[in-house]
Amino acid sequence: MPLRLKVRQIMVPAEEFPVLYEDTDALSAFRLLRDYFRSKDGTWIGFESALVYNRREKAVGILTVRGLLRALQLQALLDDLLKGNPEGLFFLPGRWNTQFIAVRDVMRPLEAAFISEDAALWEAALLMLKKKVNSIPVMAGDDLCGVVRTIDLFWVVGEILEDMA
Repeated sequence: MPLRLKVRQIMVPAEEFPVLYEDTDALSAFRLLRDYFRSKDGTWIGFESALVYNRREKAVGILTVRGLLRALQLQALLDDLLKGNPEGLFFLPGRWNTQFIAVRDVMRPLEAAFISEDAALWEAALLMLKKKVNSIPVMAGDDLCGVVRTIDLFWVVGEILEDMA
Protein backbone atom coordinates (compact mmCIF):
# COMPACT_ATOMS: atom_id res chain seq x y z
CA MET A 1 0.00 0.00 0.00
CA PRO A 2 1.41 3.42 -0.99
CA LEU A 3 0.78 4.99 2.43
CA ARG A 4 3.27 2.62 4.04
CA LEU A 5 6.06 3.29 1.58
CA LYS A 6 9.41 4.51 2.83
CA VAL A 7 11.53 7.14 1.12
CA ARG A 8 14.07 4.52 -0.02
CA GLN A 9 11.32 2.79 -2.04
CA ILE A 10 10.66 5.75 -4.32
CA MET A 11 13.95 7.69 -4.32
CA VAL A 12 16.24 7.93 -7.31
CA PRO A 13 19.48 6.11 -6.40
CA ALA A 14 22.50 8.43 -6.11
CA GLU A 15 24.38 6.57 -8.86
CA GLU A 16 21.64 7.49 -11.37
CA PHE A 17 21.78 11.22 -10.58
CA PRO A 18 23.98 13.80 -12.34
CA VAL A 19 27.13 14.51 -10.33
CA LEU A 20 29.20 17.69 -10.01
CA TYR A 21 32.14 18.70 -7.87
CA GLU A 22 31.95 21.72 -5.60
CA ASP A 23 34.72 23.56 -7.48
CA THR A 24 33.00 23.15 -10.88
CA ASP A 25 32.04 26.45 -12.48
CA ALA A 26 28.35 27.32 -12.95
CA LEU A 27 28.51 27.27 -16.75
CA SER A 28 29.84 23.69 -16.74
CA ALA A 29 27.11 22.74 -14.26
CA PHE A 30 24.50 24.30 -16.56
CA ARG A 31 25.85 22.30 -19.50
CA LEU A 32 25.77 19.06 -17.51
CA LEU A 33 22.13 19.48 -16.51
CA ARG A 34 21.20 20.53 -20.04
CA ASP A 35 22.80 17.34 -21.36
CA TYR A 36 20.61 15.28 -19.02
CA PHE A 37 17.45 16.68 -20.60
CA ARG A 38 15.92 15.01 -23.64
CA SER A 39 12.69 15.16 -25.56
CA LYS A 40 10.32 12.22 -25.24
CA ASP A 41 7.00 12.33 -27.07
CA GLY A 42 7.17 16.13 -27.30
CA THR A 43 7.89 16.60 -23.59
CA TRP A 44 11.24 17.51 -22.09
CA ILE A 45 12.32 15.16 -19.32
CA GLY A 46 15.43 15.06 -17.19
CA PHE A 47 16.92 16.05 -13.88
CA GLU A 48 16.44 19.50 -12.38
CA SER A 49 19.24 19.06 -9.88
CA ALA A 50 22.64 17.44 -9.47
CA LEU A 51 24.44 15.98 -6.50
CA VAL A 52 27.55 17.85 -5.42
CA TYR A 53 30.66 16.11 -4.08
CA ASN A 54 33.98 17.37 -2.78
CA ARG A 55 37.26 16.05 -4.16
CA ARG A 56 37.34 13.39 -1.41
CA GLU A 57 34.15 11.96 -3.01
CA LYS A 58 31.99 12.96 -0.04
CA ALA A 59 28.53 14.35 -0.79
CA VAL A 60 28.30 17.99 0.30
CA GLY A 61 25.17 19.36 -1.34
CA ILE A 62 22.68 19.55 -4.17
CA LEU A 63 22.62 22.06 -7.01
CA THR A 64 19.22 22.96 -8.42
CA VAL A 65 18.19 24.76 -11.59
CA ARG A 66 17.01 27.62 -9.36
CA GLY A 67 20.52 27.91 -7.91
CA LEU A 68 22.01 27.92 -11.39
CA LEU A 69 19.69 30.66 -12.57
CA ARG A 70 20.76 32.74 -9.61
CA ALA A 71 24.41 32.03 -10.35
CA LEU A 72 24.17 33.00 -13.99
CA GLN A 73 22.45 36.25 -13.06
CA LEU A 74 19.63 35.73 -15.48
CA GLN A 75 17.38 37.80 -13.28
CA ALA A 76 19.60 40.82 -13.87
CA LEU A 77 19.45 40.17 -17.60
CA LEU A 78 15.66 39.93 -17.49
CA ASP A 79 15.50 43.17 -15.52
CA ASP A 80 17.57 44.87 -18.24
CA LEU A 81 15.27 43.52 -20.93
CA LEU A 82 12.11 44.50 -19.07
CA LYS A 83 13.42 48.05 -18.75
CA GLY A 84 13.74 48.21 -22.54
CA ASN A 85 17.47 47.52 -22.73
CA PRO A 86 17.84 44.54 -25.11
CA GLU A 87 21.61 44.94 -25.41
CA GLY A 88 21.96 42.48 -22.51
CA LEU A 89 21.23 39.68 -24.99
CA PHE A 90 24.40 40.51 -26.90
CA PHE A 91 26.54 40.31 -23.77
CA LEU A 92 25.15 37.09 -22.28
CA PRO A 93 27.85 34.78 -23.71
CA GLY A 94 30.48 37.27 -22.56
CA ARG A 95 29.04 37.27 -19.05
CA TRP A 96 29.22 33.49 -18.85
CA ASN A 97 32.82 33.39 -20.08
CA THR A 98 34.11 36.03 -17.68
CA GLN A 99 32.33 34.92 -14.54
CA PHE A 100 33.61 32.08 -12.46
CA ILE A 101 31.00 31.15 -9.94
CA ALA A 102 31.77 27.87 -8.23
CA VAL A 103 29.01 25.35 -7.58
CA ARG A 104 29.84 25.50 -3.85
CA ASP A 105 28.69 29.14 -3.87
CA VAL A 106 25.18 28.38 -5.15
CA MET A 107 24.48 24.80 -4.05
CA ARG A 108 22.23 23.89 -1.14
CA PRO A 109 24.43 22.29 1.54
CA LEU A 110 23.49 18.72 2.40
CA GLU A 111 22.75 19.60 6.02
CA ALA A 112 20.20 22.27 4.98
CA ALA A 113 17.61 19.63 4.04
CA PHE A 114 18.00 15.86 3.99
CA ILE A 115 15.98 12.85 5.07
CA SER A 116 16.64 9.30 6.23
CA GLU A 117 15.98 6.45 3.83
CA ASP A 118 13.70 4.94 6.50
CA ALA A 119 11.47 8.02 6.76
CA ALA A 120 7.83 7.83 5.71
CA LEU A 121 6.77 9.57 2.54
CA TRP A 122 4.62 12.06 4.43
CA GLU A 123 7.76 13.16 6.31
CA ALA A 124 9.49 13.88 3.01
CA ALA A 125 6.47 15.83 1.77
CA LEU A 126 6.36 17.93 4.95
CA LEU A 127 10.08 18.63 4.76
CA MET A 128 9.77 19.75 1.14
CA LEU A 129 6.95 22.10 2.08
CA LYS A 130 8.77 23.46 5.11
CA LYS A 131 12.08 24.02 3.30
CA LYS A 132 10.42 25.06 0.01
CA VAL A 133 12.49 22.62 -2.05
CA ASN A 134 11.67 20.15 -4.81
CA SER A 135 14.33 17.56 -4.08
CA ILE A 136 15.86 16.20 -0.91
CA PRO A 137 19.00 14.10 -0.53
CA VAL A 138 18.31 10.74 1.13
CA MET A 139 20.80 9.45 3.68
CA ALA A 140 21.61 5.94 4.87
CA GLY A 141 23.40 6.80 8.08
CA ASP A 142 26.20 9.18 7.04
CA ASP A 143 26.14 8.12 3.40
CA LEU A 144 24.13 9.67 0.59
CA CYS A 145 22.09 6.92 -1.08
CA GLY A 146 19.63 8.85 -3.28
CA VAL A 147 17.31 11.76 -3.85
CA VAL A 148 13.56 12.00 -3.42
CA ARG A 149 11.81 14.54 -5.64
CA THR A 150 8.37 16.10 -5.61
CA ILE A 151 7.58 14.29 -8.87
CA ASP A 152 8.26 10.96 -7.11
CA LEU A 153 5.78 11.88 -4.39
CA PHE A 154 3.32 13.09 -7.01
CA TRP A 155 3.19 9.66 -8.66
CA VAL A 156 2.54 7.97 -5.32
CA VAL A 157 -0.29 10.40 -4.56
CA GLY A 158 -1.72 9.59 -7.97
CA GLU A 159 -1.68 5.87 -7.13
CA ILE A 160 -3.47 6.54 -3.82
CA LEU A 161 -6.15 8.56 -5.59
CA GLU A 162 -6.65 5.84 -8.20
CA ASP A 163 -6.99 3.21 -5.46
CA MET A 164 -9.66 5.33 -3.77
CA ALA A 165 -11.72 5.68 -6.96
